[in-house]
Amino acid sequence: MKMTAEESILRRIGVDFLSPAPGCCGMAGSFGFEHDKYDLSMAIGELELLPAVRRAPSDWLIVADGFSCREQIAQGSDRHALHVAEVLQMATNAGAAKEKGNGSPRGEYPESREIQRHNGEIRRSMKRAGLRLGAVAGGAILFQSLS
Repeated sequence: MKMTAEESILRRIGVDFLSPAPGCCGMAGSFGFEHDKYDLSMAIGELELLPAVRRAPSDWLIVADGFSCREQIAQGSDRHALHVAEVLQMATNAGAAKEKGNGSPRGEYPESREIQRHNGEIRRSMKRAGLRLGAVAGGAILFQSLS
């Protein structure tokens, strides 16, 4: 699909980019998760998007704003696409890291640290939710035993 506004932002921060031919990634919301539509979803992804991701050099970022497209890329390749907001965050953090002398470790994709940070936030959020659920369940048991 068109990413005109996103491309404008990327140009303004000095990012050179290539875009595959416009089209659908194949996931289309929950479509690609449905058992009877999975093969069709992957076939659509293999038309343009997934081969382009696989051809991308390992030091290039993969950018996709749609959740479905990012999920299709993660499932159909060894890469993880970033939202343009994550790219902006990386650009901001890269300036700070340069000042401190911290570079990116060799052998990582450029998105690896961002994905690790994001996954860590998800794990922390799930732990907090689990603790809250446990507290609610404990309260309910206590309330029921007092009744």
